[in-house]
Amino acid sequence: MKKKEKNIVDEIIKIKNEMVTERMNEIFRTRPDYDRTELAMLGFEWLDEDYPNEVEEESNAVPENKDQELLVAYFDGEVEFSDKVMQVFLREKWSDKPNYALLRRYFRQGNDHLKALIYHGLAIDPTDDGFLNDLSLIHEFHPMLGELIERYIEACGIQEDLDSFSELAQDFFYNTTLDGYEAYNALKEIYGSDTPKGKVIDSLVYMEEALNGQPYVEH
Repeated sequence: MKKKEKNIVDEIIKIKNEMVTERMNEIFRTRPDYDRTELAMLGFEWLDEDYPNEVEEESNAVPENKDQELLVAYFDGEVEFSDKVMQVFLREKWSDKPNYALLRRYFRQGNDHLKALIYHGLAIDPTDDGFLNDLSLIHEFHPMLGELIERYIEACGIQEDLDSFSELAQDFFYNTTLDGYEAYNALKEIYGSDTPKGKVIDSLVYMEEALNGQPYVEH
């Protein structure tokens, strides 16, 4: 292998490893109770057998502060949606110590009020990766692949910043790949090879294939 070629591959693997690390950090930060499946996708294997019973944990979860009490009241249909509910949801989700078991219970239910909140957020900003990931989490419990695909394709079409587009495309890939959906191929059909977004997809495919030891073939 020529030195230049080797340097390119090394750089790709380095970048991909950084992406994996970043993805791991994101999983642990935002979805620590759902990291097994996602980390398995990244090549990690769990060796321990002492994993808590999630359903039991969720059923025993109770609100620990006023914000959580408001969210439970909203999810249970006792209060109407409001900007305050949205602010509390975002504050709780991104807090240092969110009540994961409590929130997870409503994701597992596919709670209609939670869905309405997520859709409201996406109506404001269809490219919001936080709400797209929230929708992906509901999809894990209540499959809605078609809707998820439509939302990601819409977000990718709207997002003009190429770095943000790349992040959206990666999330699209990771959040649908276990369903057998080939997100990169779908985006490639939309953007081709001669557009800035198409070139971003080419680079993501290149990195994915390099990591998996597959030869890169221009699609």
